[in-house]
Amino acid sequence: MSIAALALGLVRVLPPSPATLFCRTIVLLYLGLRADYRREIRANLESFGIRAGRWFWVRNGWYVGRNLALMTQVGTKRGKFIVDRAEIIGENINCDYLEQDVHTVMASFHFGVWEYLPRVFGRAGFAVCVLTGTHKDSRWARALARLRSGAGVKVVHGLKDLLRSGSAVLGFMLDNTSQGARVEPEFDSVRFAMPAFPFRYGAGLVPAFACFRRGRLQVRVYAAGDETAALRALVEQVRARPEEWIWWGKAGAVRSRG
Repeated sequence: MSIAALALGLVRVLPPSPATLFCRTIVLLYLGLRADYRREIRANLESFGIRAGRWFWVRNGWYVGRNLALMTQVGTKRGKFIVDRAEIIGENINCDYLEQDVHTVMASFHFGVWEYLPRVFGRAGFAVCVLTGTHKDSRWARALARLRSGAGVKVVHGLKDLLRSGSAVLGFMLDNTSQGARVEPEFDSVRFAMPAFPFRYGAGLVPAFACFRRGRLQVRVYAAGDETAALRALVEQVRARPEEWIWWGKAGAVRSRG
């Protein structure tokens, strides 16, 4: 078994506190060893107009580590409890809206506890299909597929399979990828390159974010819109809680108009 898959299996069976400490330690050690990622974090913060101290990466890693520990519980008894108590915020999120077309295109970013988003909508009774990238480590890929699949959620790795799924909700991630054609919208001096395909399919894309607040999962859903609307939603969320976004590994996608 690969080290990553073994670590995921270990965290899933640990009690909450040791699991969180383990994930935080791994993320902080990783960032501590990656000077290039620490430089990227500082540069991306500047592009978003966020002032942060030299040690922001420690705070960022602390929160990301906690969120990773929470996301390893997707599909477990604890994860089901979290999903069952989720609070959905957004005036457009109702059955009539989701069923107005054959497919509703939703997307998110590596922000907060994003892995819970498909389960929340699967729990609401919708068939959800999520497009993910492929991994060289086959054992790690299978471990992630088991984590993400089930409870109304299907994971696919190609656009053809995604479109053939017949799912009511199609899910995409819009950051940490440089594959395929990209669009580069601008909002409030921030430019961000994102995959073009999600914005070309359907009447509009619905940005969604998931965070853990005061012991409860909170899902924020925005109105459907174009790539500029998606960037506006990202900027709003990130500026409000910058420590919850993974600032590194953006493949040069973040830029400033200045």
